[in-house]
Amino acid sequence: MSETIPLPSSLWAQALVTLGLLVVIKLIADVFFSRLRSIPGPALAKVTDFWRASHAYGGRIDLKNVQLHRKYGTAVQVGPNCVSISDPNLIRTIYSTRNPWKKSDMYRPNDVLLEGHRLSNLFNTQDEDWHNQNIRPIRSLWSMTKVLEYEPFIDETITKFVDKLALRFVDGDNAGKVCPADEWIGFFAWDVTASFSFGRHYGFIDQEKDVDNLITDSTAGLRYFAPVSQIPWIDNILDKNPIKRIGPKPTLTGVLYAFKVVAEYQAQLAEKKIPAGGVDHTLDKYVQLKETYPDMVDDNQIVNWLMLSILAGGDTSSATMRAVLYYLAKSPAATVKLSTELKAAGISAPAPWKEIRDLQYLDAVIREALRINPGIAMVFERVVPEGGFTLPDGRYLPAGTKAGINPFVTNRDFGVFGDDADDFNPDRWLQGKGESPGNFEDRLRRMKDTVDLSFGGGGRVCMGRYLAILEIKKLIASLYSSFDIQLVDPKHEWNYQNAWFVYQYDMPMVIQRR
Repeated sequence: MSETIPLPSSLWAQALVTLGLLVVIKLIADVFFSRLRSIPGPALAKVTDFWRASHAYGGRIDLKNVQLHRKYGTAVQVGPNCVSISDPNLIRTIYSTRNPWKKSDMYRPNDVLLEGHRLSNLFNTQDEDWHNQNIRPIRSLWSMTKVLEYEPFIDETITKFVDKLALRFVDGDNAGKVCPADEWIGFFAWDVTASFSFGRHYGFIDQEKDVDNLITDSTAGLRYFAPVSQIPWIDNILDKNPIKRIGPKPTLTGVLYAFKVVAEYQAQLAEKKIPAGGVDHTLDKYVQLKETYPDMVDDNQIVNWLMLSILAGGDTSSATMRAVLYYLAKSPAATVKLSTELKAAGISAPAPWKEIRDLQYLDAVIREALRINPGIAMVFERVVPEGGFTLPDGRYLPAGTKAGINPFVTNRDFGVFGDDADDFNPDRWLQGKGESPGNFEDRLRRMKDTVDLSFGGGGRVCMGRYLAILEIKKLIASLYSSFDIQLVDPKHEWNYQNAWFVYQYDMPMVIQRR
């Protein structure tokens, strides 16, 4: 029997040296001969996407993006083939409605793997034709006029929420009890989403807990998605591998819940327990589209549409509402201005849209919270189209380059928002003393155009943005009309994690009646 003859140690050493030399040559080539060599950035980011994945995993890639742009300028290389851009003037170019730059593959890990099949959705698909075809039947249902039909569902949830807060933290023996506001805002946001989506609550407010781990599973899925989206091919090895799935299962819990709700609703319709078209929630509106689009609309399509609410409805709006409570607690003068405006308006409870839609300071507070703490705070990646793109300063991005803007960065642009762009200041949304109406309108328009990227842009803009503003304004007006809400310690700092959606934790607050 022949024996295996081990390689001499010198040969192993030579092999390792050769391998190391090849790696060094590859790194040098990536840095000095890259198509993006004119774009500055961290050296490690130029050779591997693991650099940005590690920062996404750490939960504050938004702050890192700001630091990089303030060091390197309006274009920063954050990956071997990825450029972060901070010029607000390029928002309408990159996220255009006509001939849009297509989404990159960063969104692919958001697919659901169900029975061996990948299911894309309207949020993550890279196929613009598929997206446009599948969104067309429901687009008109999300105008401000149409979403106002959901106001009774929002009112019911606000009433339930305010009553529960009063019982648990404000009145009687529980007066002065510390409220974990971050948790309770999440309960409201998720329950109100279920209410206008399905006509029933998940049960978070009633049961005072995360029912069926819906929030926990959703958060775990996004914590997976954030770093993996920076190196999307690795998802095929982790969650999408056919042998043993590794890590959280992005959006799976929400998809299964949606299938369950749709099946139950269809059964109720078939048994004539409820009349078709008899309610105004989203599910009923979508079911009625079966008659208008019989060749397109089935239960799978309805679930695909509902996923827009399930994926983003609770997390993004709760991030903004938490930011409002937190920054108002840090800004006593702003709190006084808001409560004074609400008192003068004589707001009834729960706050009706017609009574609050034109309140300037309420609008300013919410826009400022959305500006300084957008619900999504990572680069919205797109792919540079055929022919490439020349930046305003003359530098060239080749076709196929991943490029995009992080709204957290442009929302802190000194040129748009002033020298105090890092500070919470609702007054920036009001006309300044000595400022002409024309100058104010120009400044306001530019600020709005910039902050609106928080909802996405172009044909891929969030359809639920009007509903989110409706929900947020109504809740904040209702809360601050009735209550004084303060941090237990005004110097206390929350915990903050950016996992695509922004999650804030540790907000101990005391609530008192006004």
